Amino acid sequence: MNLPSRPALPAEPGDPAAPGSLILVEEGDILMRRGLTDYAPSAQVAVIEAAKALEDFRLSHGASPERAEIHTVRAIATFQVRTGERDAAAWQAAVVYMVELWATRYSAGRLAVFDPVPPSPSPLTPVHPLRLEKISRGAHDHVLGAGRSLERAARGTDTMDATRAQHRMHEAARLLHDELDGLSMPLWVLISRYCAEVHAESLRILRASPPRVSA
Repeated sequence: MNLPSRPALPAEPGDPAAPGSLILVEEGDILMRRGLTDYAPSAQVAVIEAAKALEDFRLSHGASPERAEIHTVRAIATFQVRTGERDAAAWQAAVVYMVELWATRYSAGRLAVFDPVPPSPSPLTPVHPLRLEKISRGAHDHVLGAGRSLERAARGTDTMDATRAQHRMHEAARLLHDELDGLSMPLWVLISRYCAEVHAESLRILRASPPRVSA
């Protein structure tokens, strides 16, 4: 006699976030958990190198975006190995978004609206279907909002800003998990936190920069 299968129980704190995942379920404040860079520091290096190469491409009209693409693919592969969660489409959306957030930091001091764009089928082309901001505009807005709250929290302007940031990180992760459930919800939370922290630091640097003087 075949017995009915039991529904999978939710993971408990300390358990893997999903079968085969190296991400552990953690409770408490999102900002107090292990960060994405703790699991995959070399992947973060590849993200930063991809962002620098993307900015070089944008500044050198006619140059090839190949170097930026190579670092992006390397980051995707490293995150897959280091987290144990290997959904390629989800990682492409997440990593390209990370690269763009870092690249925005490098282009903050100039008008970037007329920058060249990598042609299809590059993962870095704006028309690629696996762009996180297109997959879930709501998640994109939550990540940026979380970054703004983190930047304000660092300045101590409102004691609730850190709480607001964590709420928006969680909402971003929930929306992304609804669309791309090949990565676990705890991992999407770490990705959302990482992206929000990158954006917050970019805002801090921009705020600290001296105002540009018009010629």
